[in-house]
Amino acid sequence: MTVESDNGSEIVCCRNARCRQQLRIPAGEMLQVTCPTCQTSFTHRPGQPGKRLSDEFQMKAWTLAELLLAISRESMMLIKRQAPALSNLPRKQEWEGFIEVLKVLFNLTDRVATLYVPVNEYLLFLDAVEDAVIDQMNAAFRKQAGPDYDDVPLKISIAAAFEDSQKFYHPHRFMITEEGAEKDKYLKAFGDALAGKLGARGTRVTPHGTRAERKSVQPSLRGLDGETI
Repeated sequence: MTVESDNGSEIVCCRNARCRQQLRIPAGEMLQVTCPTCQTSFTHRPGQPGKRLSDEFQMKAWTLAELLLAISRESMMLIKRQAPALSNLPRKQEWEGFIEVLKVLFNLTDRVATLYVPVNEYLLFLDAVEDAVIDQMNAAFRKQAGPDYDDVPLKISIAAAFEDSQKFYHPHRFMITEEGAEKDKYLKAFGDALAGKLGARGTRVTPHGTRAERKSVQPSLRGLDGETI
């Protein structure tokens, strides 16, 4: 819920679905808001009435970002467990692999959102997912690094990953709900890209990696048209 008042402020809800605290903030400004109740930090994008993302899809974007990050982490753990040669990756390579998984998840989100998100909220929803991923990752890193943590490099990295996902994966034309040769090419392109980032180019990182992600992500994203994701 976003409620505007006549004193230059507005009321927004905390993005944390387990909190939902109503917060009064300055109106008309892009802000980094921290909920005093649960300490969730999130990006608030202002917008004109009728041109802002609804509260329903703001919450779904936040919850979806939690899912995408969890799948990315679990995917990297699965890859290292199934391929012992990759179990001790340098941190840089592991990070690049994580980002590559996140790229394909961003693209899957885009494809499924076209089915379930209203046209007038579609682009706003994708922006909200990107913001939520950045906010959640920065919050986690800030806890580890302390008050001197610089959140700008991560913002740049995730924004670039989102843009790259569109350029690299979008040319593959297929319906996300159907199987077929083009989807197989898409999954192979992802597997090859991931193998390259992990220094295993020319080999299959795992025989089940891309298939496992598809089975994990797609049913969960379909929840966009229901009460929860």
